[in-house]
Amino acid sequence: MFFLLAPAVSFSHAGILQGGKVQLICHRTANRDLPENTLESLALAARMGCNIVEIDVRKTLDGKLVLNHDDFLERLTSGMGTVEHTSYDELELLDAGAWMGQRFTGMRIPRFEEAVQLAREQGIGLFLDIKTKGIAPLILETLARQGMLERVIFGGEWQDVPALYPDANHDPVAWVDPGCTPAQVAALQRQGKFVVANFSANAHEMDLASMREAVAAGVDALNVDYPRLGADAAGRPVEAKLAELAHTASSGSLAERLEAIRELSHYPGFPTQELFLRWLRDPNNQVSRAAAVALVIARPATPTQVYIDTLSATEKTARQNAAWAIGISGAPASGALLPLLEDTDPGVLQETLLALSRCPGEVPAQTLLPFLTNGAPAVRGAAALALARHQPQIATAAVTSLLHNEEEQAARGYSAGHKLTPQQIRPIVQAYREQMKLVQALELLPPEDGLHALAGQAFRPVEDYSQVTALVAGYQLWDRISADPTLAIQALRSTNVEVADRAEWMLVKAGPSVLPQLRQALPACEPVAQPRIIRILGWQGDRESLPLLRKLEESSPQNKVWIAWAIEKIEVLQFQPWTK
Repeated sequence: MFFLLAPAVSFSHAGILQGGKVQLICHRTANRDLPENTLESLALAARMGCNIVEIDVRKTLDGKLVLNHDDFLERLTSGMGTVEHTSYDELELLDAGAWMGQRFTGMRIPRFEEAVQLAREQGIGLFLDIKTKGIAPLILETLARQGMLERVIFGGEWQDVPALYPDANHDPVAWVDPGCTPAQVAALQRQGKFVVANFSANAHEMDLASMREAVAAGVDALNVDYPRLGADAAGRPVEAKLAELAHTASSGSLAERLEAIRELSHYPGFPTQELFLRWLRDPNNQVSRAAAVALVIARPATPTQVYIDTLSATEKTARQNAAWAIGISGAPASGALLPLLEDTDPGVLQETLLALSRCPGEVPAQTLLPFLTNGAPAVRGAAALALARHQPQIATAAVTSLLHNEEEQAARGYSAGHKLTPQQIRPIVQAYREQMKLVQALELLPPEDGLHALAGQAFRPVEDYSQVTALVAGYQLWDRISADPTLAIQALRSTNVEVADRAEWMLVKAGPSVLPQLRQALPACEPVAQPRIIRILGWQGDRESLPLLRKLEESSPQNKVWIAWAIEKIEVLQFQPWTK
């Protein structure tokens, strides 16, 4: 069945079905506003005032509980088949939003526990339409862990629930159709029943007038597919909540303003863009950035022209955060950003250069190179990224030289005294942040240039005061060094233990493509590097090296312990079937 019907079943009142005000029960999350059974749709239902939200629960091939109604992947995802015959790892790879429109691309099928946790955080109850028989133990375990046992209603295939949880669904509920009279409602309530008027899966889903009549008749709850209509009928219009948030975002304390803007950004489909554009021009950069974030995450997406129009604003916060929005969106607007490079504000320059590093197009080297000598470290770091993106051949030498100079200068400043004042620490921190961007710039270089530049950084025996820069460069080589492990193998000979350690683990993580060269290098390599290669072969479980290692046992007694260890490791990792 594709819709929740309205049978006369019993629900649990404890903490969930409360009299005194009309409650809203939302069918299958806010399914008319956002893709059904997603966390985003569940959260929106709660934000629009729903007290209880129905979700559909079934089990995957590998025993995970997820949200899904009819099992078919074709209807709601980019996949094919059924949920119950698909592992959760595979489901995570599927898009569960684009079926409803490109604006929802990127949404995923959530795990049941994620939904329960979100419901607890939002203070709402859940109606669980259980689709897979026999999963009560898994459901109850999750609910207990999240403290939600008394905040749920069980439906669907819930026959095995009462034996494990006797308090489930004790209290009577009566479902009535639109058009019910006050007398009918009162009669049911005198019988102790909680009266729900159903506006789902019938011809009255958008019948606001009938919803209002049901509220006037005294029903205890409305079951709806359109929470915004239900909220209006119940006297709690969403628009009033948005107006209150907008007022707070304009006149509250800074913390209140930021929270209100963030909350408003989670109401897709409401006319809030003009509000965010107003706050984008706010003189407080935190407020302006919060508005920019709201515009970027909007569904449907905010047109790029909106940001381009703001680049000429008189407020520097607006210019800075409009540039950020263009960059984070990856919009093809590098030409529109170039005039901002004449700006005198470091924050605007930083965001403009960072945006250029993310935007397609081509920016001349002579436009970007001067910023590598800018007095602000953040500007230099962003300029390096932009140069690596648009002019990689020139960036190879320029960024590498800048990184080495910055490291040496920072190291000298760090070693100048053991106990540094806040004033001395501040430029060191700024330099460290710049260096992280310089390493990221090296990552953007073409494969061969990037390999040599990153290797030079990772295997450079210079004092790394941060103990991070060389590590980050080394991590980036895990996937690059497999094409040519020569530099890493050479680094195994380094007298600097940290450099040699980094090279050894890098070759372990590089995968089997480096093993032929390691086997070739092992017999004749320097004594300092030999045990390291032996360990790499062992960690990788290289069975082809077993004859070589056994032969080496005789000629290299100093490595006997490591050779025996590697042979044992390799034999264990062969994963041969057990035989009697």
